[in-house]
Amino acid sequence: MSDRGTVGRAVFDGAFGERVRALLRVRPVADAADNVARQSWGANWYDVSTLALAAIDSVIARQGFDDEVTYDDVVTGLRALAGTARPERPDEEHGQVAQYVVDALLNRKEREAPYRYPTSVFSRDEGGAVRHREVPAEFRLLTEHEDHARGVNVLRASTDAINALVGGLEFDVEDEQAAIELMLARQLERGAFGQAEKAAERSRLLSVRYADELRTLLADTARDIRTVVDQWADQVPKQLERNRSHLEDRLAAEARLLEHVRGALDSPDNGVSVAGAAARIAGLLEECRHRHTELHGRLVSARTIFLDEQTRQSFRPAAGLRNPNITDDVFLPLLSLPADVALEPAETFAMLIAGPQVPRMVRLADLIDDLLAPRRGTALEEPVPDEELGAPEPPAVPREVLEAAAEVVDAVELPARLSALLTAARSADLPAGIERDAVERIIALAVLWSYAPESVEDFSTATDAAAQVLGPTAAVDADGTPLNLAGWSGDDLIIAADEEALASWAMTFSVAGHNDRKPL
Repeated sequence: MSDRGTVGRAVFDGAFGERVRALLRVRPVADAADNVARQSWGANWYDVSTLALAAIDSVIARQGFDDEVTYDDVVTGLRALAGTARPERPDEEHGQVAQYVVDALLNRKEREAPYRYPTSVFSRDEGGAVRHREVPAEFRLLTEHEDHARGVNVLRASTDAINALVGGLEFDVEDEQAAIELMLARQLERGAFGQAEKAAERSRLLSVRYADELRTLLADTARDIRTVVDQWADQVPKQLERNRSHLEDRLAAEARLLEHVRGALDSPDNGVSVAGAAARIAGLLEECRHRHTELHGRLVSARTIFLDEQTRQSFRPAAGLRNPNITDDVFLPLLSLPADVALEPAETFAMLIAGPQVPRMVRLADLIDDLLAPRRGTALEEPVPDEELGAPEPPAVPREVLEAAAEVVDAVELPARLSALLTAARSADLPAGIERDAVERIIALAVLWSYAPESVEDFSTATDAAAQVLGPTAAVDADGTPLNLAGWSGDDLIIAADEEALASWAMTFSVAGHNDRKPL
C-alpha cells in the first residue's frame, strides 16, 4: 500500500465485511433499475425500486400465515401500481413491468439461484502489512416454496430482504424489538402518532423475521435431525427459553400499547389525522400480537417436535438402497395376486410412472434442456450386419483387479466403513502385476455405486461389477461421518453384507445414542 494515502481503521475490522455484504443486498434492485432501458417498455419510465420494495412488503405482510401470497398475487398488485403511475400506457405493459420486478427479486434470469457477488476483505498481519482475500457474498431476496395445503407456490422474503431492503442491517431481533416498543410507547405518550406508526411498522417486520428463524430451525429438524443435533444439544434449549421470555414480554407490552392507542381513538380531542394514524397503529400492533401468540404456541411444542422427530428418524429401519429386480420382486408377485387386490398397486404404479400431475415447481430451462436432448434410438433402425461388427472391446476393469478387490473385502469383517476397506487394500498382499491404486479405486467405486447408482449406458455391467466386489446382497448407508484417509474425501460410508445387517447396526446405534457411537 502506498504511504501517500490513508484509510480508516474500520476497513481492517472483522465487522467491516458484514457491512459491505449488507450494502450489496440492494444491488439486485439497483441492477434491475439500470436494466430497464433494455426492456421493450424501457422508454416509459417506471420506478422499479419502489415497485420492488412494494413487492417485498406485500410478501412480508402475509408471510407465516395460512394465506401467503403467490407469484400471481404480487404481480397483480404491482400491475395496479404501474397502471396508477402510467395510466396512459396499456394494461399489458403494466403486467410486463410487474413480472419484470418480481422475476428480478426471484433471480429467475439465473434459474432462481442465489445472488453472488465477490467482496474484498482486508486485514493486517503481525508486521502491519495489508493482506487481501476475496470472499463471495451470497444471498436471496424472494424465494418460492410449495404450499402443500393449498396446492400452490407461495413467495417468502428472506432475512436478507427484510434486513437490507426494509431498513435494517445485522441486528439482534429481541433487543431491536424491545427498543422499538420503548420508543413507540414514548412517541404515543407525547402524541407523535406519525412517528409511532413508523415504529409499529418496524416492529411488525421484526416479528416476521423472528418467526422465520424458528420456522427454519423446526423445518431443518423435521428434514434431517442430524444437521441440527449439535444445536439442540447446546444452543437451542437456551434460545427457546430466551424466546419464550421475550414473547411474554412482547405480548404484555403490546397489550399496554394497544390500550394506549385505543384511548387515543376514543378521545374526542384528537383530529381525524390522529385518529387515522392511531387506527393504523392499532392494526399493526394487533398483527404483531397475533404473530407472537402463534409463535408462542410453536415454542411450547418445539421440544415435543424434536423428541418426536428424534424417535421417528432414529428408530426407522435403514432405507433400501439397492434396485429391486423388477421381474422377480415386482411384476411376478403382482401378477400372482387376485385382480381386486392387485388393482390398487397397479394403478398407483401407473400413475407414478405416467405422471398425471404437472409438478408445481416447473422450470422452463429444464423443459428446453429436455427438448434439445439427442433423439433416442428407435426399434425401426436397421441393425448393423454381423460382418461389420469389430472385435469386442476389452472390459473397462480387468477381471484380475475385480478379484483382488473382492478378496480385500472378504478379508474385512462387515459391517465396516469405507476407510477400513481402503486401509485393508493398502496393506493387502496383492498378486503380481495388480496395481494397489486400481484396487483402491474399484473398491471405492463399487461402494459409491451401491450407495447411489447412476444412470449409465451399461447399467447391468456396473451393477455386476459392484456385486462381484462387495457381494450380491451388500447394502450401503451414510451417517455423515467424514472420510479421514489420505487421498480421499467425502463421507465414510458404511458397508454391510445385506440390508438386514445394516438395519441391525442402525438399530444398535439408535439405542446406544448418538454420543455413545464408536467407529466401526
